[in-house]
Amino acid sequence: MPKIYIPVVFIFLFLVSCTHTHAIETERVEPPFWWTGMKSSEVQLMVYGEDIALSRPAIDHPHVSLERIITVENPNYVFLNLEIGKQAEPGNVPITFTRDGSEHVYEYELKERRDNTNRHQGFDPTDVIYLIMPDRFSEGDPSISEIDDMYEGVDRDEPFARHGGDIQGIINNLDYIRDLGMTALWLNPILENDMPYDYSQQVGFYHGYAATDKYKVDRRFGSNEKFVEMVDKAHDKGLKVIMDMIHNHIGTHHWWMDDLPTSDWVHDQEEYGTTQFRTNTIMDPYASEADYENTVKAWFVDEMPDLNQRNELLANYLIQNTIWWIEYAGIDGIRMDTHPYPYPEYMAEWTRTVLEEYPDFNIVGEVWMPNVPTTAWWQYDFPTQSGYNSYLPSVTDFPLYNAITAGLNEDPGWDTGMYRIYLTLGQDFLYTDPWLNVIFVDNHDLDRFYSSIGEDYDKFRLGMTMIYTMRGIPQIYYGTEILKTGAGPDGLKRKDFPGGWEEDPIDAFTEEGRIELGEKRDRPIAEAYDFVRNLSWWRQDKPVIHYGDLTHFIPEENTYVYFRHDDEDKVMVIINADDEDLTLELDRFSEMLEGYGSGLEVITDEHIELGETLTVPAMTPMVLDLERDY
Repeated sequence: MPKIYIPVVFIFLFLVSCTHTHAIETERVEPPFWWTGMKSSEVQLMVYGEDIALSRPAIDHPHVSLERIITVENPNYVFLNLEIGKQAEPGNVPITFTRDGSEHVYEYELKERRDNTNRHQGFDPTDVIYLIMPDRFSEGDPSISEIDDMYEGVDRDEPFARHGGDIQGIINNLDYIRDLGMTALWLNPILENDMPYDYSQQVGFYHGYAATDKYKVDRRFGSNEKFVEMVDKAHDKGLKVIMDMIHNHIGTHHWWMDDLPTSDWVHDQEEYGTTQFRTNTIMDPYASEADYENTVKAWFVDEMPDLNQRNELLANYLIQNTIWWIEYAGIDGIRMDTHPYPYPEYMAEWTRTVLEEYPDFNIVGEVWMPNVPTTAWWQYDFPTQSGYNSYLPSVTDFPLYNAITAGLNEDPGWDTGMYRIYLTLGQDFLYTDPWLNVIFVDNHDLDRFYSSIGEDYDKFRLGMTMIYTMRGIPQIYYGTEILKTGAGPDGLKRKDFPGGWEEDPIDAFTEEGRIELGEKRDRPIAEAYDFVRNLSWWRQDKPVIHYGDLTHFIPEENTYVYFRHDDEDKVMVIINADDEDLTLELDRFSEMLEGYGSGLEVITDEHIELGETLTVPAMTPMVLDLERDY
């Protein structure tokens, strides 16, 4: 047989031709769908597929136009800017990709917006927020606890493992949460966190803060549809929903990390290392460039790549992802994790854009700062030297948390004990609106309150009374109402709620279970639950506590007295943190008590006549709903 010789040049051209004629595929398009009738008519699609940038996209559709095609250094991505006209109708928009005679049509869906009644409500001082770590609250669907193609299963004996709580478990206990007097839920992150774990190094991702897909609920929690079901059912019961988001970082196993859109999509850890957690560098007028960059560019931990929000495409992606979840799920607020760590100009633009689309919405930024000035800097309209405006309505009030926990544990002095709380609140002039601060005595990152006060029930009553009667928006960490303990490593601060699993021997979601659990652990658990519940329900109908003015008096003998008052109502709060009974001389408070001769003590439901003095037992709170003299 004669040999056939094919010129090398021909082979080369043939191979090149083959590389450009393989089938066009769109592996991902994000956002996966959008809506007609949004305030902003623009949406930017991230399209991912092998060599997708080598094809030519086009749209031929009434009232929807392709305004711009953006390619990047990675040919597997193309970004499409769509303009959705006011007259656009819900339905599919065909996007045609062509290359070398091949054609691929992707049907992009535009949905009709839902009726926004009881959606996007925001949260404010009328609310009490119940914080839940989904993995540790309740298991409602055991069939999804173990997913074969996901890294981590369930091990309830390991503090840093997944324990199997899920969204159905939350749905099953919405009545418990509502009966406790809560009006809003804040869930720790529920998005996919399919990350490898190393329990020996106390590394697990049950907490949800290392997302591997920003458009998908973790299948071990449920599904996108299950989350929407939970939000709808919460709304039906009068509960708002606050979603936890993270824009500072993702997980190392996020699908981006295998094929980044651009080389600057995440910051280079080899260059910037891990953060020193010194976020005061953002507002420090004397901060070095190196220290500033460590805050905004260094990785939070080795498993969490730091996102570069100065990449305009990434910034658009994150903003649209936020709006997508608000519109899709109907959530009422966002708690933004690690708020000071991304570039501040990005966080401001993100906040401004979200609130422009949803004016009734609210956002609280996790601003874990050591003092009032560095916390107040992050609230909207703070008079910064640079003119920076965060637009952020609410901030986490860590200074007040520090003051309450320290003040309850230390001996009284010139600036300690109850005086520490008085001094902290005396700096409220720095906040644009301290009534929007989220206040708390513990959360998922902190030692459990009952542990931090040495399991002292008297101190528990004092601390909870302050949280419920102070200015701001109270947040209660799941299980605080049943005196859960836990301190030290994170896994121990996030123990399971007893009764959340079918195999649990005691169910603290029930009154009988709380009584039994109290006897077993030698704690007044049932009493604590009732204490929290009663204050929650009383507070719901007290506008004076929501928005009334605050007048406080310098603490004496480690007793702090303050009043909440408006034109219609007045409440006197007495926090006796001393270990001896105290006789208060009431003439000291005459400016507040004039015209009031009695009051209902909210905690004991006792009617009290106000004379010249008032005896307050040691380590006791009193809340007097004052009654006018007529």
